[in-house]
Amino acid sequence: MPYTVISEAEDGPVTTTAPSVIDALFVAQALSGADPAAIRIAADDGWELTVDELEELARA
Repeated sequence: MPYTVISEAEDGPVTTTAPSVIDALFVAQALSGADPAAIRIAADDGWELTVDELEELARA
């Protein structure tokens, strides 16, 4: 299932679509830097996740 990683940048949100939960986690961790709260992940089924929730999903 694809995931869209949304990063709140100064100029507005930046989105990156990842094909899997592992890819989305990699992108989210790379973009989160010092503020993981600035990252949101939208799942293809309509759920919105935090970086922590995405990590839990990847471990499952």
